[in-house]
Amino acid sequence: MANALIADVTEQNFQQIVFDNSQHLPVLVDFWAPWCGPCKSVMPILEQLAEDYAGLFLLAKVNIDDNPNLANQFGVRSVPTFKLVKAGQIVAELTGGQPASAFKTMLEEHISRPSDSLREQAKQAHQTGQTEQAISLLQQAAELEPDNHSIHLDLVNIYLSTRQFEQASQLFHALPDTSKLTAEGKAITGLLHFATLAATSDDIHTIQQTLRDNANDPAALLGFASILMLHQEYEKAMQALLKLMMVASDYQEGVAKKSLLIIFEAIKTSHPDLVKTYRRKLQSFLF
Repeated sequence: MANALIADVTEQNFQQIVFDNSQHLPVLVDFWAPWCGPCKSVMPILEQLAEDYAGLFLLAKVNIDDNPNLANQFGVRSVPTFKLVKAGQIVAELTGGQPASAFKTMLEEHISRPSDSLREQAKQAHQTGQTEQAISLLQQAAELEPDNHSIHLDLVNIYLSTRQFEQASQLFHALPDTSKLTAEGKAITGLLHFATLAATSDDIHTIQQTLRDNANDPAALLGFASILMLHQEYEKAMQALLKLMMVASDYQEGVAKKSLLIIFEAIKTSHPDLVKTYRRKLQSFLF
């Protein structure tokens, strides 16, 4: 585990290893005991995470039998107990045997990656219409961290919002299932549905003119909703789809209802209240 940052901590070196290092990176403190079965089960998980994250956090292991004062100082009532320390403060805690996913969720909120600055610059560039610059910045970020699939998801989103649907689809389908099943991955799965619809629709200016002439035009409403979704205008997209259901519920074999359900699944984690509101609206229409 050459790339992993792992240390055995005692009362004598706790200040240096935990608090001093926490000024630069998160320190995950594992309070454990030799007689604790769950402690032994979770230790390989933590060590593998330290290897996988390769220096992005430090794993500090505290044997409470040898260091009872540390356990008392940190209010450890049972083992295993895990405390994440950043900038000298406890920022997150877990207790008991936990899967790797629980630790990843905790760590990801506090880890700073080399690519973070490039991703933020890319986001700002895209928002100001500098799409090529945004793509270039994300490609640089991907070179720094080729296994950070969040970068690739950023790229997919840009391709979708600029109607580069083939590039978006190819890149997304090349990602591992673990990335596709994240909240962001599920959202993109939904966006790809709308990308397929948008690819066969008119451009936004033609659609808007059509709707000015006939606000109930089914093809224009569907195209409008699809383009809105690709720009993450979720509520406006759902409004357009509800209107399509009202004026032509059987259009393209009920594509409006199907598309609404896809949106609900795609954004239920990121926008739960919005999904609840429009589920009720859909149910009111159906029943």
